[in-house]
Amino acid sequence: MTRKGSSRTRRRRAAATPEGGDPLAEGMALHRAGRLEAAERCYRRLRRRDAGYGEALRLRAVLAHQQRRPEDAIALLRRAAEQQPRNPVVHHTLAEILRAVGRDAEAVPAYRRARALDPQRHATGIDLADTLAAVGESDEALAVYRAVAEAAPGHDDAHERIAMLCHERGEPGAARAELERWRAAAGSAAATRRRLGAAYAAIGAYVEAAAIHRAQIAAAPGDAAACAALGGVLQSQGEFEESRRWFERALDIDPGLGWVYAALVADRGYRLPAEREAALGARVEAENTEPTAGMHMHFALGQLHDRRREHAQAFDHFRAGNRLHAAAAPFDPATFSDRVDRIIATCSPTFFAERAHLGDPSERPVFIVGMPRSGTSLVEQIIASHPQAHGAGELDDIRRMVRELPARLGTRRRYPECLADIDAAGAGALAERYLGALDARAPAAARVTDKMPFNMLWLGLIALLFPNARVIYCRRDALDNCLSCYFQIFSRGLRFAYDLTHLGHVYREHERLMAHWRQALPLTLHTVDYETLVAEGEAGIRRLIDCAGLPWDDRCLDFHRSEREVRTASVWQVRQPVYGSSVARWRAYAPWLGTLREALAR
Repeated sequence: MTRKGSSRTRRRRAAATPEGGDPLAEGMALHRAGRLEAAERCYRRLRRRDAGYGEALRLRAVLAHQQRRPEDAIALLRRAAEQQPRNPVVHHTLAEILRAVGRDAEAVPAYRRARALDPQRHATGIDLADTLAAVGESDEALAVYRAVAEAAPGHDDAHERIAMLCHERGEPGAARAELERWRAAAGSAAATRRRLGAAYAAIGAYVEAAAIHRAQIAAAPGDAAACAALGGVLQSQGEFEESRRWFERALDIDPGLGWVYAALVADRGYRLPAEREAALGARVEAENTEPTAGMHMHFALGQLHDRRREHAQAFDHFRAGNRLHAAAAPFDPATFSDRVDRIIATCSPTFFAERAHLGDPSERPVFIVGMPRSGTSLVEQIIASHPQAHGAGELDDIRRMVRELPARLGTRRRYPECLADIDAAGAGALAERYLGALDARAPAAARVTDKMPFNMLWLGLIALLFPNARVIYCRRDALDNCLSCYFQIFSRGLRFAYDLTHLGHVYREHERLMAHWRQALPLTLHTVDYETLVAEGEAGIRRLIDCAGLPWDDRCLDFHRSEREVRTASVWQVRQPVYGSSVARWRAYAPWLGTLREALAR
């Protein structure tokens, strides 16, 4: 017994003081230094009886996650949770790793447990609500966000997320009301004021956004970020001349604001002074230029060389900018193709025939779909110039419904398979929700356009909800369309757009899907070819207005004079008359499009 006890004592001492130190502290130091294998050896020296054993398991899990071994990380964290069931940090780490690998539904209970154990840590509440929103539980997500906002009235994340989620749900009044509460509670910190202004702009409240940014600039004239933000708001409103002045002032203060160069150059009426372009060229090559800023700078330089028809230099910069973006946002072509396969398999003519009784008879919605940069903004601008129509822009409403469907229907089946679980009551409720959001945006309009291009993926749901809706499919030459995407920085998503092979793949897949919809979709679907619309002028515009089910109005010919706000990459183009310079643009870049041609030919 004595010998056994002595051996146990020796093992405890060895675990507690390997090589003269604490194994947990030593492992953490090695971990911070990036010596992962050595750190793991230290963590492994701790035994179940040691005080730091649970933390060692958690840190081993973090290490496994860093080494791209997610299943090992999750298994270690579940062991750590058994060892320390009342440690909120363990449950929070488990939730974070589950979410990082796309297992959001499993992350929810872990976040719940972490929050229950440490309700004062408001960041956990935000993480829980973010995850609830991601899995389609937007009602509960809002409740958690609001609980955080009530407990911490000045919590910027809570107010901002409430407003953005309400906006996405088609509740502009609720979004604006939340921003007013935030505005009343917000302090005078510059970062908070800029963030508040950006939130107002995100819901389309440009007057309030501009006022907040102007007030911040008045208080701090050297705030480059506020100057740039004001420039962005004015550009969205079509106030190009004033927006240029604020963008230039921002760059005078801080020439490292990469996105401002790209925003300025997107305004094709602007000419970047030679000295500023020279400074931009030097900065983009500097070793200390942050990758995201460098990405924007490369795109700006690409546009400048493109306008001067210096195509080799232009493509070099576009390629460099795209590579920087693609490295930070990988895209999986197989996942996209699988989604298209499943939509085609589910949404057959028979499927729709069996559900012809579902939905709302409203003709108000007009869905403009297609590849990005295929003319969707132009088509919406033309329709929105009609006095009986309203252009709502790229709405998230349908995409959010798709995300929420499994939870709302009480099924484990994902979209599109879960469409089979929608009954008349469910379809009616969803249609009423969407139409209510349109009423909030444009109560008097006979037609409201939703130009989210990738609503083409969700046309199966749209057909069940709105059997009398119109769908306008914008189509453009494949090479021109893909190249236009490649030359553009998008505000969100579209990870495929930064690689020519991925662009070609998605273009072909979108063609396959649209061919299926033409054959299977029980909706009025009109195809608008960009090249034809540009070439035909008034005749094409008249046909488009007829497609929308509207009587002719001469104001549609002056669509470019509309003062409506535009928030997409086409903010400048839609304020110009129809022009043909974008047709066959790809020919100037033919020597560099080999990989795109190959992808399109598959």
